[in-house]
Amino acid sequence: MKSIKTKILLLIVSLLLLLQAISFWSTYDSLRLKEKLAIDSQLSKANALFQSEFNRRGFYLSSFAETVTNDYGLKSVFGEDKRSVAIALHNHGKRINADLSMVVTPSGMIELQLVNSQQGNQNPKVVRGEQQGQTFAFMPALQQNQLPPYYAIGNQLYQLHLSAIKSGPAIIGWVGFGYEIGPSLAESFLSQTGLQTDFILEQQQTWSLLGSSNPDANVASAKALLSQTNSDVIALHQQFSVAGEGAFYVVLHSSRDNLVAVIQQSWVQILLLTALTLFCSMIAAYLIADDITRPIKLLVKQAKRLAAGDYQTPVSINDRTELGQLASEFNNMQEQVLSREQAINHRLNHDPLTELPNRNWLANKLTQLTADSKQPFAMFHLNICRLKQVNDTLGHQAGDQLIKEAGKRLSTLKSEHYLCHIGADEFIVLLPNVTRDNVQQHLQLISMQMHEGCNFQDMHLQLQTHVGVALFPEHGQNPQELLQKADAALNHCREARSHCYIYDPSADTNTVERLSLINDLKKAIQNNQLTLHYQPKFSFAANRITHVEALVRWQHPELGMVPPDAFIEIAEHTGQINPLTRWVFLEALSQSLAWKVKGVDVNIAINISGENLKDDSFYSFICQNIENKQLAAESFTLEVTESALVDDPETAIALLARFKKRGFKLSIDDYGTGYSSLAQLKRLPVHELKIDKSFVQKLAIDADDAIIVKSTIELAHNMGLSVVAEGIEDIESLRWLEKAKCNLAQGYFISRPKPAKELYELLAQESIEFAE
Repeated sequence: MKSIKTKILLLIVSLLLLLQAISFWSTYDSLRLKEKLAIDSQLSKANALFQSEFNRRGFYLSSFAETVTNDYGLKSVFGEDKRSVAIALHNHGKRINADLSMVVTPSGMIELQLVNSQQGNQNPKVVRGEQQGQTFAFMPALQQNQLPPYYAIGNQLYQLHLSAIKSGPAIIGWVGFGYEIGPSLAESFLSQTGLQTDFILEQQQTWSLLGSSNPDANVASAKALLSQTNSDVIALHQQFSVAGEGAFYVVLHSSRDNLVAVIQQSWVQILLLTALTLFCSMIAAYLIADDITRPIKLLVKQAKRLAAGDYQTPVSINDRTELGQLASEFNNMQEQVLSREQAINHRLNHDPLTELPNRNWLANKLTQLTADSKQPFAMFHLNICRLKQVNDTLGHQAGDQLIKEAGKRLSTLKSEHYLCHIGADEFIVLLPNVTRDNVQQHLQLISMQMHEGCNFQDMHLQLQTHVGVALFPEHGQNPQELLQKADAALNHCREARSHCYIYDPSADTNTVERLSLINDLKKAIQNNQLTLHYQPKFSFAANRITHVEALVRWQHPELGMVPPDAFIEIAEHTGQINPLTRWVFLEALSQSLAWKVKGVDVNIAINISGENLKDDSFYSFICQNIENKQLAAESFTLEVTESALVDDPETAIALLARFKKRGFKLSIDDYGTGYSSLAQLKRLPVHELKIDKSFVQKLAIDADDAIIVKSTIELAHNMGLSVVAEGIEDIESLRWLEKAKCNLAQGYFISRPKPAKELYELLAQESIEFAE
């Protein structure tokens, strides 16, 4: 990840590079233009100098030749004394340092041709030209005064001018002088223009180098310059006509480096200046970026300290710019974060209603206390009774006032304690150095503290509590165990409707084994680990078995046979009673159908839970399966306990009425142990009462039980209900019930619950006799 310092540095350097590039390109373009202008100017000057020099030489030769033609002495001997003409011609040529002197007669013959010849470093000498005595090849052009100024003799080229010598109007001949175009002229041009000069002659496709200022030049290199494309060489050439056929080329050239050496020196200076500027700019950019990012780094470091929980160290930046203001605001933010965190920590560990420590604080405190296994303490789990009724009747404001009052009173306990409000109507009090020996003493203190009521809007509210107690280390070695045991003690206290209860492992239903059964029960229903046993009911009127009760049994793969009392309550409290009841009903239907096939017609009683009566789909499930099996509803009795009707009696009675209308037999199970009144019994749409075994087992020897049972039978008969007595364990009780006109009898004396296949013979008997 790139740092902001790197990004700033890159940005500034990029901008500098862009500006340098623009400046460099502008300078480059300007110097290129300047270079072009310099080259053009130098070539233009060289060309002008060349033209001027050739024109000057031509004019000089012309003027001198005209002057010589007017020489009387030359005219007097012209055509008569060849030797005198030669001497005069030589003298005139010497006067202007002419390289060529010649005389042409009117007939077109070259009468005299004198050429300056130089061999090596020797002094030049005048020799006879090779065309002397030959016919002048260009007489028509000469006569018309149209002879080109450049005249070739062999591989030599001369700038020549011929003037006519007249005697009166008649032309008696021509006299001419010329300068050689060769190395010396080329070197002269080099010294004047600074450009290398080459003279090239082309005659009849033959090229020759007349002269060059470059000693290493040759015909090929000079000819290549006529069409050169090398940008490193600057060249200018001009073409001139030569007398006869052919052409004469003047090439002025030089290396570009030579022409623009000063400009190139400027290039070096510019590049050095650019590099120096860029280097200084990068250093300045680095310093600027470092100056900008140094405070940011401090802020980042401070942010990391904040993330680690350090809110005490402020960040200090001596800067009056926005970064200094940012640092100041950062410190303000740090203070506000610290303040908010302290508030959050307080709220995290305290209840907002009572401002007492909450469950989080309690967990930490219990961890500290249980770390010292040598110091005992007691945990008192308090619950304010009937707080819901207070909220529903007087409003939550009254309930809150009650909670605050309870917290206030518990806070004033004289002994050392730790008090927590763990939610709603529950408090935890931790009392160090409390054991089983003195726990009752502290229970009395708490009871006295909470005894007096409190006033709310001119109303007197009584503070009543349940208290569950767990002791450390007797009941638990860690916070989780202690909380669980104290909670179990409080639940027992509520169920027993007592004021206080000290945890007793034997009364704890929330054991590991119970939790294991909760997890395994669902699998048992799904994996067919359950079976049905049937306990017969003897009919006094028919003197045989006419009814049976379906009782579920659980064959656990590891624990073996699990008693119904161990898992029925679990099913009711964990929401598994509905699938369990449905499984029992389907199994009972199948068994009823199987018995009918064998000619056995008995009524099967099935136990129904209060949770089943709250299930909207339970009625349709029962009726639908009865119809699917094509069985009569009258073949089944639904047994409901009194306690199942307590939570929502109206809904339960309405559903039972529907079952009764459908044809099912309905029975109140465990009658006499519940909370139903005679008024409620009158409303129940049932067919029979099933007297609880607690009244029947000692019927023959307990007069009180006999009175209760007899009056119950008479009451039921008077209300049009039949009676079932369960728990019969001897013949005496059976005979007593027969005399009391009980309708059905059930108990171990008649038969224990058995699998269906073991009951067939008993059910098939038309009459049963019991031994005395």
